[in-house]
Amino acid sequence: MQHPSHKLAKIVAIAALACSTTSFAASHREAPLISNDPCADITDTYLFRSWTNPNNVVMIMNVIPGQEPSSGPNYFNFCEDVSYTFNFDTNGDGHAGDVVYEVRFKSEIRQVVKSLKLPLSYVALPPITKLDGAGSEGLGLRQSYTVTQIKNGVRTNIGTKPMFAVPSNVGPRTIPNYEDLASQGIYGLNNGGKVSAGQRDETFYIDLGAVFDTLNLRGSAILTPGQDATNNANPFGNDSFSGFNVSSIAIEVPITALTSNHSGVIGMYAATSRQKFKVLSATGVAVNAGQLQQVARMANPLVNEVIIGTGQKDFWNATEPEKEAQFLDFYLNSRLATALNIVFGTHF
Repeated sequence: MQHPSHKLAKIVAIAALACSTTSFAASHREAPLISNDPCADITDTYLFRSWTNPNNVVMIMNVIPGQEPSSGPNYFNFCEDVSYTFNFDTNGDGHAGDVVYEVRFKSEIRQVVKSLKLPLSYVALPPITKLDGAGSEGLGLRQSYTVTQIKNGVRTNIGTKPMFAVPSNVGPRTIPNYEDLASQGIYGLNNGGKVSAGQRDETFYIDLGAVFDTLNLRGSAILTPGQDATNNANPFGNDSFSGFNVSSIAIEVPITALTSNHSGVIGMYAATSRQKFKVLSATGVAVNAGQLQQVARMANPLVNEVIIGTGQKDFWNATEPEKEAQFLDFYLNSRLATALNIVFGTHF
């Protein structure tokens, strides 16, 4: 197994711009349909004020859970037919459409793979040291992308140049210096922000197998006061995601691009959407058609994974947050608490 990519910071899912709050957010393969659609499966969503520039806000969406680093020859790519969006409520009315940032990808099979008819996505012919131009020849499959700001119904491409996703970290012969390559994948935006897309290390920590073996935890299921007060010891067991990667989209923009109130509170949720169906073109090729349909969403952590009932998980993913009231019973009557009480004899 090759070394996983560099870690992204875990901060917050919904943030007050006036303060710095820390939280964890994750949900992997949380619904039946999305578990069969990895490139649209949102594993984590974060929104936080930049620690290097407090006048900026950073949004991150991770997708494609559980990437085993040596999974060649195709490795992991964003989907061309998926719309990846960050959806903002900036006035507190519960509708997250005031500002939207949409990221769309396009794949190309490039010359070295095409001319030699190679069965590999990435090759060291020569080694990959650049995302474009000389040194990028080994990127046989390369993804470019656009970032579109949607505000007051106006769509604006805010890119300043062609932008390319950082490929999977396939190994040192093909990509001798992955972190240097990843640093090249940070691009400026014309609103004063910047963006990066590509593979990163999965940073969420959980003993996944034990949790979903009906809470068969390998350590203390309920912490004692002493365990709870100790931050340098792990009472819970194995990190099932250690050594695995995700694909990240990270955008940083000035707060003024979202709101004129620097002390205000904004809400954000990330979503992935697909067009509803495919039709055959005149040349017999299947093409996407119809309106976009949301297939996954995430803001607050673990809502769909441990709160919403399995029979309604897919419906919840397709529902926009302003219609959340129909799921109120799941929030008021925690099924997770019921399971905990049955397994451990507690009374939550």
